[in-house]
Amino acid sequence: MSSKTETESKTRSQTIVKSGYLFILINFLLAVFNIIVGLLSNSLAIASDAVHSLTDSISGFLIIISEKLAIHHKFSKYRATIERITTIIIALIIILVGIEIIILSIKNIISPEEVDYSLPTIVVLIASIATKYLLANYLKKTGKVIKSSVLIASAAETMNDTWISIAVLFSAIIYLIWQINIESYISIIIALVIVRIGLEFIFPHLSKHHHHHLESDPDHDHCGKK
Repeated sequence: MSSKTETESKTRSQTIVKSGYLFILINFLLAVFNIIVGLLSNSLAIASDAVHSLTDSISGFLIIISEKLAIHHKFSKYRATIERITTIIIALIIILVGIEIIILSIKNIISPEEVDYSLPTIVVLIASIATKYLLANYLKKTGKVIKSSVLIASAAETMNDTWISIAVLFSAIIYLIWQINIESYISIIIALVIVRIGLEFIFPHLSKHHHHHLESDPDHDHCGKK
């Protein structure tokens, strides 16, 4: 391996690890902030969003661990395999989150719980949406530049959370204006899309573009699917 190639590989690894730490930090801060405001405003929506942010931190650790393994001299020749496995694990997390949302939404439709939307709820949701959107775009662009399927999958996961928060925000606004709670119904629709995105990371042929694995087609944009 030439010195230029080694330098590029090292820079790529540093970028991936740095993105992993950023992913963990932002999701952790979002979780802490949402928990505090959720308790103060007695908002179940924000508390649930906090739990999702904590869960998302797992993906950040997966990014770092997989890259540390990939650059280790004993496993470097398995880099593509390690990235593929990590991508699949993140995809499974995406699918499980989608299924969890569907189950919780159906339960809430059957046995509706009283909601407590307020101005603090709206403000926190908007801040959360903006932060997650910026993080998702950073991960997507970085992943496409350095051809990292792991970062692209993490970007898709973050964008999914953004759409969940948007659904909650939209539902909150509808409730504040007309006193109608549609959060569960919107959440089910978004959750179905989330599950499909997760499945496309595992089975690329499900996409209408019939693309190959992300390792060979990093420019395919999963993050913008709706």
